[in-house]
Amino acid sequence: MPDWLRRLSPIGFAIAVLLVGCSTSSVFISYTTRMNSLLDGVKSRKFDYALKVLDKYGKGKDKILYRLERGRLAQIKNDLQVSMKDYATAMEAIQQREDKAIIRASDMGALTAAFLTNDNAAPYQGEGYEKVFLHQFQAFNYLENKDIEGAGVEVRRANLEQNRALEMHEKEVGRAEEKARERSLETEPAYASLNSAYRTMDDSAGKVKNSFQNAYTFYLSGIVYELLNQPNDAYIDYKKALQIFPENTYLQHDVMRLAKALGMNQELNEYASRFEKIQSEDEEGIGNANGGELVVLFENGFVPQKREIKVPIPTPNGFLAIAFPVYRAKWPGTEPLSLSEPERKSVFGETEPLCYVQALAVKALKEKVAGMVVRHLLRSATKAAFQYQAKDSGGSVGTILSSFYTVFSEKADLRSWLTLPQDVQIMRRHLPAGVHHLHAEHKASGAFSDVDVTINQNGKTILRIIRIGPVMYTTVIAF
Repeated sequence: MPDWLRRLSPIGFAIAVLLVGCSTSSVFISYTTRMNSLLDGVKSRKFDYALKVLDKYGKGKDKILYRLERGRLAQIKNDLQVSMKDYATAMEAIQQREDKAIIRASDMGALTAAFLTNDNAAPYQGEGYEKVFLHQFQAFNYLENKDIEGAGVEVRRANLEQNRALEMHEKEVGRAEEKARERSLETEPAYASLNSAYRTMDDSAGKVKNSFQNAYTFYLSGIVYELLNQPNDAYIDYKKALQIFPENTYLQHDVMRLAKALGMNQELNEYASRFEKIQSEDEEGIGNANGGELVVLFENGFVPQKREIKVPIPTPNGFLAIAFPVYRAKWPGTEPLSLSEPERKSVFGETEPLCYVQALAVKALKEKVAGMVVRHLLRSATKAAFQYQAKDSGGSVGTILSSFYTVFSEKADLRSWLTLPQDVQIMRRHLPAGVHHLHAEHKASGAFSDVDVTINQNGKTILRIIRIGPVMYTTVIAF
């Protein structure tokens, strides 16, 4: 063994072990790099290969994330058994992590690796908005199995998750601030540098108040509660969705419809003054034809991916170029779905936005600034100490190796649930009972689909449309 290698410190040896042990994870090969080849295949309907690979990855430290991806793709493919199992596995893993008071040895090792390398070495925990979608999408699986009670359990869990996400965010910010005080870290200059680099995301983040409240989840809750014959609960959740998207005319109609049915006359009068067009339509009898309701849920595209940027951050060791995740996708204009029934020469109109998932993802990233800054400052101090020790014990060779490692290990955490939609839109129509041959078209992408839906008398039919590239995947659930 060469003298310079023998003289390297135990820390240097540990780093070498980490380099080998992490070579198959997202520590040095980004999550987006691993996923993009699979997503390209999915866009051409190659689901089976993606599901097989994700099953293999779903046994490691990023188990939660890979199970989320696999459950979503299996659901799009209409393999409900696989989807339900993967979502349940993700829920169990999340619950185990949140319930554990004692960190396992493997977790401690991962946290140590993250402290010496980058955030990718820590097990993926899941963002708050992702956990909300997890329960919501599991509710869809129950609905497709005609298990309304099971769907009700999941939408209630989804709504509870929204409140828990807010609490966990506040705790994370508090822990970051406490750690900064304990270590006497000067965080304000770092905050200023990062916030300056993040200004390009302000437009997207400004579309939502926070990343914890999701109008799509509230809306599906309202639908499920109506199916359970719980109109009061449905009314409450429709109102919550309306607070987030007050311009959505379908939401306006729903809250007015239930306010009238429940005898909420004062609130009905307030809504009538705000939404005069909806009030006028109701007086003319529009939307009250005999038959049932068609509820269209359009999940459009894939959410944008994070990219890596290097931001100069002031540290006790001078300015260092530190890797941070960022969303660089520009804010897209609304790309609605049009729906018609050619045989009856009926044009139903276009969908309206209900949830900007892109904005939730961007907002979630910006809400993590405090924690990211503290971790990076602590990590930079550790790496600087390692470089000094390597120089002292290994001479020029040690300096070169430690410098190479510091640069090579500086990777941003780009992990997130990539198969979520970019945005969600809705449409709601009353149609005569019977079978309807519908034509759905998304002009912006050129995607279209012809689908038959059955409308039952006084029933509800959910038409879920998921667009991936130029292809639409449809699911019809009639009640």
